[in-house]
Amino acid sequence: MLAPKYMNQGNFATIGVKPPVLWIHGVDDQIVSDTSLLEFGYLGQLGFVPDRPGEELYPPQPMKTQVRTVLDAYRANGGFYQEVALTDCGHSPHIEKPAEVLKLFTEFVQR
Repeated sequence: MLAPKYMNQGNFATIGVKPPVLWIHGVDDQIVSDTSLLEFGYLGQLGFVPDRPGEELYPPQPMKTQVRTVLDAYRANGGFYQEVALTDCGHSPHIEKPAEVLKLFTEFVQR
């Protein structure tokens, strides 16, 4: 995810043409996560960032919650999305579970 300072992903919810969206992600993803140790705001909240400017200026970015919030707004505005959270899977479902991802994708586009 990109910081909201640089990209407003919320605008996606109000696009005119709304193609169906398939969001496949790994439950064990340590990169795109609400508690990613690669996310500076979250590290600051944990106390690992010296001289952190504070929650108001540098809040954590709960990435999965952000994506889900945008997609829920997309649905509320007439779009459709399907979320699939794969267990025993990290950041790369297409590599970690290729057969399962192919099956999900194929079924999704054949609707």
